[in-house]
Amino acid sequence: MSNKDNYCYFESTELTASDLVLDLLSTHDARELSIAALCRAGEACGLQPQNVRVAVNRLQRQGKVISPARGIYALDATGNTLIGDVRNWLRKEQQAVAWDGGWVGVIDAAVPRREKVAWRRHERALTLRGFRALENSGLWLRPDNLVGGVSAVREDLKRLGLAPAARVFGVNALSGQDETRIRAQWDTRAMIQAYQDVGRRLQASEANLDTLPLDQAARDSLLLGRTAIRLIIHDPLLPEALMGGDERHHLIDQVRAYQVRAKALWARFLEDG
Repeated sequence: MSNKDNYCYFESTELTASDLVLDLLSTHDARELSIAALCRAGEACGLQPQNVRVAVNRLQRQGKVISPARGIYALDATGNTLIGDVRNWLRKEQQAVAWDGGWVGVIDAAVPRREKVAWRRHERALTLRGFRALENSGLWLRPDNLVGGVSAVREDLKRLGLAPAARVFGVNALSGQDETRIRAQWDTRAMIQAYQDVGRRLQASEANLDTLPLDQAARDSLLLGRTAIRLIIHDPLLPEALMGGDERHHLIDQVRAYQVRAKALWARFLEDG
């Protein structure tokens, strides 16, 4: 995995049936939908009903979806570590506090790489919370500017899949050389460009939604909305000293307004079925 951010990653890849089910259940006001509604949504997005049913069954086995009543499905918040992030993206900026120059460090030299699934979860936890590796040191760092400090980050990383052999601790007084090296690991220029690009697409799409057939408008709003929300969820919440500007804040405001339109479109679409 490259240390540098690659913000092309946030462009939506092909939507799978599992993606669709999780996206709709996480954003629908009732937090639950019938299998008929999920299959109809799948057809609007080019997915076969059988594929949606298979995805729902798989998500049930994985503990991500439950069935509170016959033919009705809802998210199981205890089985999906990202549900909280998806639901709380609007409050993303409230998770940060003023930065005093300190860092949160993770040493993972003792973590076995041969256990591929566990290693991928471990790396994913670190990157999801904005950590970057200090070159050839076995040390991952991020600014210590998240609510709750080091202890809260430690518990959060464990919840996301941090390997048990990893150690989480506070880091202060980096050498000037190491400070320069770690600051360079976040491509803030690419991040700002990604915020601006998605913001322009949201603006253009919102102006065009009412001119489209309902099924196309619902599909387009879902795909663009998930791209924007994923970008916000994966934002590392860098402090002002590392990344100035208010692009993230502006994008969150845009997505908030866009989601109101998108949810209304999906409500109409699903009610028409």
